[in-house]
Amino acid sequence: MKKKICLLGFLAAATLLLAGKVLVVKVLRSQLLAKPDFLSSTLATIQKGARLELIETQDHWYLVKNANGFKGYVHQSAVAENRVGLSGIMPGQKGASDEELALAAKGFNEGNEKKLRGSKGYNFADVDWVLDWNIANPALAAFIREGKLK
Repeated sequence: MKKKICLLGFLAAATLLLAGKVLVVKVLRSQLLAKPDFLSSTLATIQKGARLELIETQDHWYLVKNANGFKGYVHQSAVAENRVGLSGIMPGQKGASDEELALAAKGFNEGNEKKLRGSKGYNFADVDWVLDWNIANPALAAFIREGKLK
């Protein structure tokens, strides 16, 4: 019986080691791209917290597979390696709240928050409006070409 338990434990450990590395999307929203190029066509939109299976690495790009089975490229700046820690078993809040992360993604921090609180003339709905824009990469590429931008 001990041999069977040890064998099962060994097989479980081997499976974990052989499984692809898991990456987690750390930005509010990113795209799964057809090629390792920011202006490549979008295969799927990926949201913060989405788990991606790493298939291979190309320079600063990762070829990944998402939960829906789509394979595509994501830039390393949009993801972080999923690290398992023991802090999850301890009671109490850990890390930043979802609200704090959302504000940080919009460029707010403790220093500029103090300056802005009580100030008049700021319309935070406009910030949300801009963040909700979703411009297709081919349209952005055409804009860059037509405007002769570098």
